[in-house]
Amino acid sequence: MKCVLMQHGRTINRSGGMGTCCYNPTPPDQNIDYDIDQINCRTCIDQENNGVKSYRQGVNEKYGLEHNHQNIILLDITPNFNCNLACRICNENSSSSWAKLKKIKIKSGHNLSQQNFAQLFDNIDLSDVKEINFSGGEPFLNSNIRNYINRLEDKINFSKCILRFSTNGTVKLTQALSKFFSGFQLVLARFSLDDIESGHEYQRWPCSWPTWLENWQYFLDNMPHNTMPSINRTVSLLNINRLHLLDQWHQGYAKTRFNDAIELIDHFAFDKYSLDSMTEHLKQHILITHGADSRAWKYIVNRATIGNINFLKDHIQKQDALQGTSLQKFDPDLYRIVFQ
Repeated sequence: MKCVLMQHGRTINRSGGMGTCCYNPTPPDQNIDYDIDQINCRTCIDQENNGVKSYRQGVNEKYGLEHNHQNIILLDITPNFNCNLACRICNENSSSSWAKLKKIKIKSGHNLSQQNFAQLFDNIDLSDVKEINFSGGEPFLNSNIRNYINRLEDKINFSKCILRFSTNGTVKLTQALSKFFSGFQLVLARFSLDDIESGHEYQRWPCSWPTWLENWQYFLDNMPHNTMPSINRTVSLLNINRLHLLDQWHQGYAKTRFNDAIELIDHFAFDKYSLDSMTEHLKQHILITHGADSRAWKYIVNRATIGNINFLKDHIQKQDALQGTSLQKFDPDLYRIVFQ
């Protein structure tokens, strides 16, 4: 499998260095012939194996694999991992809140000065850049994000450039950001949301569902016409039994006030909560409860199941203890399947 980003994407990562894309930290000069690898490109591989369009497929479709230049076409900016949430699917390597909970002394992020950020591109031609993507952690906890991008305005024509960002929805995006967004050809705003109501609060602790809804509605009411929101859901063992709830909620937000579609985009969790940790009991529960035509069943029907889930029990118990939460209260069915 090949990927445009191998040669034509650049990430400004948390250490202040450059990698290939926001998923793959490999230095660009170590990538050969656009070929992706099985470790650092695992996110795209997993999405494609489950019938979800990946980042790789998206940029390949947009920009093609054949280029007669060596200029960068896409920038990913990930300056730190400062985050105010300790999401179940995340860990201390991507969230400063998890590091604090686990009492792990690790740098909360590499906060580049605006000048040092601009110097990274002193000898790099950015005239062909078509997209800028920034993420975190929670990027809007970093007041430098907008300033970083503004330092590139003499190198990139923003009016012909797409701006992408991911946010957990806990920070209200201001009118000043609305003005900033209006200078781009298009802004793609990805809101991370795995579940609704108590499911959201459990999986993305300690987020408040009413606060998230308030910030979401403010964004919908105040952002300019060129700004397109979407919902990014991470499908895991924790919400595979509840996908229909977010699907139904999304129907109430299918369009923006400008009548543009608001997409619900799925990708898949790794590690402990991966669907690869599916038990036969849970798999049959999904089939009986939701049916063979459900989205949940289609995501797991071809997945193998495992027998021993002691590692998952231990993981859930430790996370519940750290956060003062309870799987039994959140989802009694899942608790019964995992613990009994």
